[in-house]
Amino acid sequence: MPDGPMHLLVLGDEREIIEFARTLRTELRTSVLCLPADARKHPKTEEHRRVFVLPEGTPLAEWVAVGRFIHEREPVDGIVCFNETGQEAAAAIAAALGLPWHPPDTVRAVDDKRLMRERLAEHGVDRTGYLDSPTPEQIVAFAERVGYPLICKPVDGVGSHGVVRLDRAEDIAACLDRARSGAVELGGSKVMVEKFHVGEEFSVESFSEDGEHLPLCITKKYLLPGTFVELGHVLPAPVSEQRAERIGAAVVAALTALGIRHGVTHTEVIATEDGVHIVETHLRQGGDRIPYLLAGAREVDIVPALARQSLGLPALEDLRGQVDKAATGRYAAIWYATPDTTGKITEVCGEQEARDRPGVREVTVRKSAGDFLSGITSSSARPAWVWAVGDTAEEALATAQQAVRAVRFVVGESDAD
Repeated sequence: MPDGPMHLLVLGDEREIIEFARTLRTELRTSVLCLPADARKHPKTEEHRRVFVLPEGTPLAEWVAVGRFIHEREPVDGIVCFNETGQEAAAAIAAALGLPWHPPDTVRAVDDKRLMRERLAEHGVDRTGYLDSPTPEQIVAFAERVGYPLICKPVDGVGSHGVVRLDRAEDIAACLDRARSGAVELGGSKVMVEKFHVGEEFSVESFSEDGEHLPLCITKKYLLPGTFVELGHVLPAPVSEQRAERIGAAVVAALTALGIRHGVTHTEVIATEDGVHIVETHLRQGGDRIPYLLAGAREVDIVPALARQSLGLPALEDLRGQVDKAATGRYAAIWYATPDTTGKITEVCGEQEARDRPGVREVTVRKSAGDFLSGITSSSARPAWVWAVGDTAEEALATAQQAVRAVRFVVGESDAD
């Protein structure tokens, strides 16, 4: 770590990581470059040297120009980005300023699911077949080779937007339309089709340093039936040691193939009878409160490690020690409310009842009277969640499920009420 005050350029949402970094280095200086949505997550703007907010759709060259401007006024010692929206800009600015970060081609390979498939296949990690921007006729021929089911999804998708399972030829046109609509909602237009692997779904939190990858925890995922929206999670996943090793090895191989050398990653996989298949990975912590579940159940805390790495300090061995000493016999689970009613909310009940249940660590209700329920079509539409701990995976899940059921949304007779 360089002597004297250190200046970090933060791309996107600072989160609590920078706050922790300030406890390690009180003279830390920070500048922020972000989108409007992220700017709202920087309540303590006075702590930063400067804050630049660029509108959605700003060309990458302009991000780099602003990064250069900041660097000219006060030399930047390091770049950090803890969410997805700023990764491309962070990589471009780092390359322009000669600072360490994920290379642009690594960020592209992670963000673009077609490139990810190419890279994984090249390295023999996962040879899942796919089609790029296919026609209905190409999909029919593809299905004849690999079999149904298939998945239609946006190339740059997030949050399960536009992800559609395709089970028969008669539904190809409708599935393509839904996937394309999802792509447009996300600001893109391209879709892809790939083989859908039927098996158990998991996610893996990993931490990397100098190209070495440490899987921190495997989380079991539960989906809302008939959708790809996540209904809940439990960690550590109740799997055998042998299966956990196979999942961890597959993720390590994928991260290496994609050229990831540092930082935290959240990787989604499907384990089938014939192996472990990579769905996608992300250059960030897992969503759905997974880092909080990990700290609550296993006492493995990613935030201090990311803060140390942001300051140029080693962090992997400390995290490895936490994993080796992880509390045993303790599980955490999160479960989401998925009301099947639609309309204008007149009252939300049961929040305190949910909080009072033993084992409950957090209750969050995102909708209130006057808001609308319109069905669970994506992760962002889930109106409430509870996460809890227990001595077994089943106990943690049951506690979270029972508590979230206590949260009730009273809806008027119609949207016009």
